[in-house]
Amino acid sequence: MSFYRKYLQPEYGEAAPEVNIMEPQVMDMEHRKEWRIKSDYESAAAMSAAYQKCFCYRDIMTVRTENVMCRCEDREFSVRIYTPRSKEIYPAVIFYHGGAFSMNSIEVYEYVHRYLACYGNMIVIAPDYHLAPEYKFPKGLEEAYSTLEWAEEHIKDYGGDPSDISVCGDSSGGNFAAAVSMMARDRKGPVISRQILYYPLVTNIEEEMTESEKRYGKGYFLEYNCMEDPMALYFNSEEEKKDPLASPLLAENLSDLPPACFISAECDPLLDQGLMYAARLEDAGVKVEYHIMKGMVHGFINWTYGKTFEALNHGIQFIRRKDL
Repeated sequence: MSFYRKYLQPEYGEAAPEVNIMEPQVMDMEHRKEWRIKSDYESAAAMSAAYQKCFCYRDIMTVRTENVMCRCEDREFSVRIYTPRSKEIYPAVIFYHGGAFSMNSIEVYEYVHRYLACYGNMIVIAPDYHLAPEYKFPKGLEEAYSTLEWAEEHIKDYGGDPSDISVCGDSSGGNFAAAVSMMARDRKGPVISRQILYYPLVTNIEEEMTESEKRYGKGYFLEYNCMEDPMALYFNSEEEKKDPLASPLLAENLSDLPPACFISAECDPLLDQGLMYAARLEDAGVKVEYHIMKGMVHGFINWTYGKTFEALNHGIQFIRRKDL
């Protein structure tokens, strides 16, 4: 991948003093269900405690929520809709949560969704898609696309604008947002207004480690080394990893995609992936905006750092821009 240019050259600084670098998440493969329940509960409890002390807590708790069931092929999955209380026709954003395609849930991202809905004055749609390894590629991704189709059909019922739907996600959820953008183009599906990619995973095929992997692959929360097959749980075969919907960075055709906003963590092994994908989009004629949150590590949008809210506001401002 060294032949791909980067959108800009990062500084590769050190983690900010206020950042609490947590232990990496390692799933208990023999007790996956129990591990996920415990992990989600602990994450949501910690984030609730942090947000309850925040300036925004009272405001974001005014957001209304409703759970619905969506269908994809032979299965159903849950989707949560977040609606602000002001009265207008809202833009909508579908948020795909991260977690290496195999962990986390919409509960872990509750405050991210609420913040975007409240301060962005937009409807947020969050699918609780099925996880690997029980549901391998492309099952979760197809559910992500089905959520887009559902949104176009039903968002008007919630005061949303079916002509103004964006996709957003972080990490593996950013992979989904990028892939769904290509699926909508190729399938002539719903028109996506914008894609917002928080520290996205955009390739599962690498011939060599990037500089950001070498610098931040250990000791910065996300333990990531492309040579160790970090997303093996998601795939049925090596060949699948080459699919553009698994590795958007490797796609031959990146033209005619929605304008893209990247918000990356500086101290993240995935930083260079995002920078290379942004450059490839720009080269294909796609409008690109890029922000690097200095001193932040992978997963920082789930917490309450100053940079967390700055990053969320970047996404809101991009969705609200009228000049794209």
